[in-house]
Amino acid sequence: MQKHVLLKKFMMILGVMFMLSMSTSAFAVNEFDAEGRIIARYGSPVIDGEIDPIWETAYLYTPKHISGNINTQASFRVLWDDNAIYILAEVKDDKLSARSATPYMQDSVEIFLDENNDKSKEFGVDDLQFRVNYQNFCTADKGDINRFYTATRITEDGYVVEARIALKNRAENGKVMGIELQVNDAVGSDRAGTLNLFDGTGMAWDNTALFGEVILLGKEEGAEPGLNPYDMINLLRNTLKIDLSLYRNADIIQKEIDKQYKDLLEAINKLEYTEEAANEKWFVPVPEKYRMEAEVQGRIERVYYRSVNAVAGKDSKPLNIYLPPNYDPDKKYNILYMIHGNSENVDTVLGGPGDNKELKRIIDNMIAFGDIEPLIIVTPTYYADSDGPATGPGIMPHEYYKELIEEVIPFVESRYSTYAESTDREGLIASREHRAVGGFSRGSMTTWHVFLNSLEYFKYYVPLSAGAALIGQDNPVEIAENLANAVKEKGYTAKDFYLFCANGTDDFTYEAMANQIEAMKEVDMFTYSSNPDKGNFYFMVAEGAGHTWYWVNQYIYNILPDLFK
Repeated sequence: MQKHVLLKKFMMILGVMFMLSMSTSAFAVNEFDAEGRIIARYGSPVIDGEIDPIWETAYLYTPKHISGNINTQASFRVLWDDNAIYILAEVKDDKLSARSATPYMQDSVEIFLDENNDKSKEFGVDDLQFRVNYQNFCTADKGDINRFYTATRITEDGYVVEARIALKNRAENGKVMGIELQVNDAVGSDRAGTLNLFDGTGMAWDNTALFGEVILLGKEEGAEPGLNPYDMINLLRNTLKIDLSLYRNADIIQKEIDKQYKDLLEAINKLEYTEEAANEKWFVPVPEKYRMEAEVQGRIERVYYRSVNAVAGKDSKPLNIYLPPNYDPDKKYNILYMIHGNSENVDTVLGGPGDNKELKRIIDNMIAFGDIEPLIIVTPTYYADSDGPATGPGIMPHEYYKELIEEVIPFVESRYSTYAESTDREGLIASREHRAVGGFSRGSMTTWHVFLNSLEYFKYYVPLSAGAALIGQDNPVEIAENLANAVKEKGYTAKDFYLFCANGTDDFTYEAMANQIEAMKEVDMFTYSSNPDKGNFYFMVAEGAGHTWYWVNQYIYNILPDLFK
């Protein structure tokens, strides 16, 4: 969605004019050639979700094969230019769903392409399988997804997909490529059936020999492809390779770049999200300057508290306390309890005394740059070990909330300056608006269970890279209902808490967490929005992110400014 909006503005900024390279009085329906191939006409549409007039020059094709008991209808058109092939899909479907975490079980369009048309059966390096759902979320089962650019638009009776696939080889009249076009029809979390242009077996995903064919026709002599962002990007890359020392007037290049950069930056700063896009929390990588040591740094103290869950003949366990730069015991500070993952310890999150790990540096800089107010961060452990690596059995996430509430919080907030006027039950409940809890992996599971059992002590929750499966079942609908019931049982409303969730698409916990989030969207207690004034939870997703602290540090960077609002 972000890419869609940015491209449209980008092309407006550059004043791109697309000329129709041919004229056709009318398009034909299912106009196959004598060899049974579909025909792609020459032209370069703007990929913005709007149907340009040039699409009227393209033949219209309806799927020949239908699987499942579905009422969905679709039509396809195909265009091409020297550098790319373009597909327009118009889908009529009155019930759209992206509820499933499995991409092909969402309402979506799939495009299969065999550029050299070698019918190799097995997918080769030139073959691809791309997919885009009605919300413009793209996935690639085979092929480089960077070749794929799409825009979608929801209509009154379905949705529209515009897609561009960059070709590896320059196209020309008469070129034949293997192709299959497919529509996935979803009902809830399941795929009800498919519409296919050529393949009636449902096995095109495994066999390129099942593809049909498209022949490229209609390029008139002298016709040139329309300008597009990809051409601009390649031009910039090639310009950077020029040895400017060979040219007397090399400064004209830099002047033009500076001008274009200024104009483009000004336009980008004026971009306005759609209402749907504004509900999402968009992942932003940590700037490099935030990874450097801050001029003024916070410090980490290690303290020990008495715990019934300690082992090895000891009765105490460690805590690390991050105190912000210039910590003043006469001031009151918000406090965040951040819990580590499996086989980790209290030093994993921020480090121990004297350490300056990446997340600590990020937080120091966020305070220095004014992104967040100074806060206290506590890193406890659910393990029973007193010190060193986490090797003991510990307490499972669904039980640790008891120790956190009964032992950890009173100990910490009686020694450091927080908003708690007292550390008895009443004092801690009264100060819940200034207290947050979060965690990574098993720490995320722990966070969900704190929400389930101890909502009265925390207003803000930051579960990262794991859902709440340990509540007692793995059914996302039941989990969502249990979480909502926990709020009701404590006498709170939807305005009394916030859940700031995050995960990465390459994280092994992503699918389960995403399913839970989608189920929560269907429960009245949870209102999805990145704006705390409009909702009480969001789910930030980082493309390509795995199950590591490198990514978790960045989730925390993005989420911290939303706490304690």
